[in-house]
Amino acid sequence: MIARLRKQHLLQQLTQGLRSAAVILLLSSICLGTGATDAAARCGGVDLRDHLTDSARARLDADLARVPYALGNHWIATRGAQRIDVIGTQHSGDARMSSMMRRIRPLIRQADAVFLEVTEPQMIAADSDQSAFARYFLLPPGQRLDRMMPADDWTLLTARLAALGIAPEAAARMQPWYLSDFLTGTDCRKRGFGSRRGLDDRIERTARTAGTPTLGLEASEAGLAALASMPLSDQVKMLRFDLRSETRHEDLYITLSESFFDGRLTEGRILLSWMIYRDLDVPRREVHRLLASFDRVVLEKRNRAWVKRLTARQEPRLVVAVGAAHLAGDTGLLNMLRRAGYQLAPAQD
Repeated sequence: MIARLRKQHLLQQLTQGLRSAAVILLLSSICLGTGATDAAARCGGVDLRDHLTDSARARLDADLARVPYALGNHWIATRGAQRIDVIGTQHSGDARMSSMMRRIRPLIRQADAVFLEVTEPQMIAADSDQSAFARYFLLPPGQRLDRMMPADDWTLLTARLAALGIAPEAAARMQPWYLSDFLTGTDCRKRGFGSRRGLDDRIERTARTAGTPTLGLEASEAGLAALASMPLSDQVKMLRFDLRSETRHEDLYITLSESFFDGRLTEGRILLSWMIYRDLDVPRREVHRLLASFDRVVLEKRNRAWVKRLTARQEPRLVVAVGAAHLAGDTGLLNMLRRAGYQLAPAQD
């Protein structure tokens, strides 16, 4: 659920006694997490949509119908003479993106500018300013995770992390959201030529080749800042749930990925909200509260900032490519553009 960052480099720094608080970032923002780079053959995940009962399918259809702009990865927003092609992306690679790019390339060549969450030059610049990101991965000075969790949970957590090469002292200094990412990673990743390159990366490279300007919608650290802004109490609670739950994250990953390529990512996200932590003795209203809290800081808050930037642009033709999870919903990018006076229509691919 969280985009994979440069874990190995982080581990090398944190497990060596935390001599430096600097952390290197390769920010891809949020849509889907990625698994091991060569482990697709070990992925046992299934698309949960293929295993629904008739009643569950009917419930899913009803829930989906209540979400604005729930279908499609490509919408066209128009206001006056301006046209914005809004494209939902998956940040992790998949060979099926090649066919998607055949439809997108002409739009990029015609555009006055392409907006991404962040651009490659932004990420390169971020790498040269490591100290700016320590606060997003590490707890504030004086705070320790081992003092925020029950002793039995801390013991279980350090045992799990030890298998990943993370020492207890390092873990005690990390923000809970980041440790959750380690616990929920999967071995699922699509195979095929070009599968390591996400759709955002392909769009940016095409724009560079075409000479179309590429711009970032936010600062390079904004995605991390959003994650780190979640209340620590909620971060700890989700970490404890991730630690204790036997949720099959490989199924969730495959379901989200397949939903994306079907133009129905919201369908996969609804199923995730049904399935995650349901093996725990936790009220579903509390699970939904935590998921809504996550969406507010990671999706909604950023969407609002992006719409302000986009509506200030005067160019006739823009392409906007962001994680597909940002598109749908009452506080989704598409509905916010509608409220700003744009007419929305699905692209006819």
